Amino acid sequence: MSAAPIDIATQHTAEFIARHAPEQSAILEIGCGEGHLAQHLQGAGFTVIAIDANADAIAATRAKGVDAHEAHWPDFKCNPVDIVIFTRSLHHIHDLDGAVSKAHAVLRDGGVLLVEDFAFNEADRKTMNWFAERLQTNSLAPALSAPPDSFMADLMEAKELGSVWESHHHHDLHEVAVMAKAIDKTFGTSEILNAPYLYRYLISCLEENVDAAVKLAAFKQQEEGAIAQRQIIPIGRRIIAKKDMR
Repeated sequence: MSAAPIDIATQHTAEFIARHAPEQSAILEIGCGEGHLAQHLQGAGFTVIAIDANADAIAATRAKGVDAHEAHWPDFKCNPVDIVIFTRSLHHIHDLDGAVSKAHAVLRDGGVLLVEDFAFNEADRKTMNWFAERLQTNSLAPALSAPPDSFMADLMEAKELGSVWESHHHHDLHEVAVMAKAIDKTFGTSEILNAPYLYRYLISCLEENVDAAVKLAAFKQQEEGAIAQRQIIPIGRRIIAKKDMR
């Protein structure tokens, strides 16, 4: 069992990437955070280059033994790679067309662009209510300690869920449909998959221990079940696009 809740999310993302990345692929991760995914992929035999605009995040990633660079995309220069991944970062990049075009340029022929993101604008009241109710009644609830003034803290105290969601999901973020359109314009076509995502919000509220990881895994399973039964809308999105062979 994973040692910390973050490992549940890391494994979930890594499984998605591994399905589209041949063994020993060279991977560029854009928006690596503290390097949990990059470290995992490197341990699985991939060659990983990671970038992030946050200096502290890069220091944490380098401490994990990853080739990490403090940089803004699309300004970063690198050698051709097999896979480019945007891990919940593409929605932040103002120059969307430039970001996608640069990703296409650094990919080798036949390389793959992978985007993991979330459809923040598609969360309906039914989904938000399901989430909020389980924050109060789920066995995970006693273990949650949300940072002050965070989305999770406000959600657990909110009477009006819609206003909380809007206030914490800024309108200057690119929506999935907009990102997909930009990718299609450069790559020609793409595939969009749904994925659970709500469980990721809990990670910042949990201690890094095995018990919390077990509870988070159970919550993720509940979310997957609710999606399968169409009780809620899946918020997570994954976009896959392949660079044509010349």
